[in-house]
Amino acid sequence: MGIRPYVAPLMKWWWLIVVAGLLAGATSYIVLRDQPAIYTAKTTLMIGRTITDPNPSGNEFWLNQQLSSLYTDMAYRSPVQTGVKEALGLDWLPQYKVKPLGNSQFLEISVMDTDPMRAMRVANELAANLVQVSPGGSQGGADSDRQLFMQDQLAKLQEQIVATENEIADKQASLGSLTSAKDVTVAREDLRVLQEKLTLLRSNYTSLLDNAKPNATNTLQVLEAASLPTQPTGLNKYILVALAAIAGMALGIGGAYLLNFMDETVQDPKEVEKIFDRPILGYLADVGRKFSGRPYVANHPRSLVAESFRSLRANLELMSREDNLKTILITSAEQSDGKTSVSTNLAVSFMQGGKRVILVDGDIRKPSLHELFDVDENCGLVDLLAGTVPPEKAMHQWGDSNLHVVPVGKGTRLPDQILTPQNVENLLEDLKPLADYVIIDSSPFLVSDAMIFASKVDGVLAVVRPGHTNRGITRVMRERILIAGGNILGVVLNRVTNRRMGYYGDYRYYAPYGYYLDEKNDGEEKVKVKAARK
Repeated sequence: MGIRPYVAPLMKWWWLIVVAGLLAGATSYIVLRDQPAIYTAKTTLMIGRTITDPNPSGNEFWLNQQLSSLYTDMAYRSPVQTGVKEALGLDWLPQYKVKPLGNSQFLEISVMDTDPMRAMRVANELAANLVQVSPGGSQGGADSDRQLFMQDQLAKLQEQIVATENEIADKQASLGSLTSAKDVTVAREDLRVLQEKLTLLRSNYTSLLDNAKPNATNTLQVLEAASLPTQPTGLNKYILVALAAIAGMALGIGGAYLLNFMDETVQDPKEVEKIFDRPILGYLADVGRKFSGRPYVANHPRSLVAESFRSLRANLELMSREDNLKTILITSAEQSDGKTSVSTNLAVSFMQGGKRVILVDGDIRKPSLHELFDVDENCGLVDLLAGTVPPEKAMHQWGDSNLHVVPVGKGTRLPDQILTPQNVENLLEDLKPLADYVIIDSSPFLVSDAMIFASKVDGVLAVVRPGHTNRGITRVMRERILIAGGNILGVVLNRVTNRRMGYYGDYRYYAPYGYYLDEKNDGEEKVKVKAARK
């Protein structure tokens, strides 16, 4: 199967993908071009003193994590925000975020603003206000005075401990020079008192030190102040525009596949073969509206379009050798599939191949062959079906060629009265001896007229226009042909554009080796064609 069926929707709707990408990119550019740059300033705070403690406990780390959540919530409270506004003289605060850094004792304040200086000042002031509301800040009140008192007492106790230790050392040194037992006893008693005093001083110092600020857990201090940001944060505007364009193209791709999924028309030649259970006998290019229905190959016998009809003719001639194929009905599932164009050009192609051809306008309700070949329409098919004229009178020779055209005629436009299976059978029996091939341009097959013709001809050639013919109607067409007892020879894909030809892969039509003259340019323009291959 290959990758081609998956790429085909992208190739078909490439313009939708491009437009979606351009619209998304242009819209994002219009939105972003006037947007000011955003700068981010960050301040980092540290909770507690466990990082300076050589032997911190797990409970201290757990407590710091709980405190980080409390300080994060406190940063968004009115007292902190009001303090920052008053300190900086602002009426409003830019957007900011406060979050713990993982499970650590660090707290990060990020301020986003179009003014980098204001972002830095707000970040630092937010940190300062958080420190102030913490127990170690200036708003701690009596606790701050108590901490100062503790520091003063620690210094005094340290001096007393040193002095006592010196006294003990002097007493111990003087014991060696004493000779009186009474003096020795007094000296030893003094040493005992000094030792007890030293023990008490050390105990007081240790107790006071445990409650001093350096070892407190619920404290907050600035670890890294915010600096002035010099580069805007976020992605570059042009990168954002490119990403928006890519996103738009992705949506366009999704839309292409959605449209392809919702498309009810026949697209793939394999799908056509599966519906009809018959081969595709020809791929016919789109010759444009100017030549629609007209005998294009008569005026351009060496064009690639003419070559594609010769290929179709060759396939039918090979089938004719085996099945004695003389009468061919050409029909389609819907209007505008191009059945008349196929009928006229195939008839001309048979004529160019030296065959005697009778082209019958079987679309009684909407005849057109008399205008395309410029023949008299006063006598034609309805007269033959009614049995009022011989075949030779209803047949109009086209120029000096072996092609005869049978128009509908001026009779009734209500075929129910004359278009019967027996009349059609008699008509074909009368026309067969007069030509090598009788080609009937029928109405679309959903009209009952085509079923009557299909039941009597040697074979039916179904015309399908990719991207136009509805697959559901195509299935109904096949079923009705089989119900009528018709023999489906194969399918012709008509009005296939060059772009669509590229979708078909191995099905793509290639003309044989050689150069084909485009007679429209008086033979001066040559078109080189690739070798034929499947």
